[in-house]
Amino acid sequence: MNWKRLAIALLVGALAGVFCAYGTSELDPEEMGFEIDDALLITTFYNRLLIGLVVGLAGGVVLLNGVLANAALRGLVLGAVVSVAIGFYGGMEILVLFGAIYGLIADVVATKFGGEY
Repeated sequence: MNWKRLAIALLVGALAGVFCAYGTSELDPEEMGFEIDDALLITTFYNRLLIGLVVGLAGGVVLLNGVLANAALRGLVLGAVVSVAIGFYGGMEILVLFGAIYGLIADVVATKFGGEY
């Protein structure tokens, strides 16, 4: 296991979690159609941290030739898959899209700086 990759991916996931939870807290609940409470914000942070964990552990998964292209696709897919559960929360489908983007970023950064590139 590449511990450096895991640490980098978890750090990126935690930063994405803080950013995403803050962005969610700034939404207008009436416009969104649901209440924005602490449980939603914690769940949002946890989801992004989980993306970091999954991406960090998936360093050996090969979907494409080319190290960075593989990292980008792998992160995109894993981020979307992990975020599907939170996306079912009424009106939060956008979190799946952002999860895919954060997964892509986490995987590319972890691959580049984790010693695989």
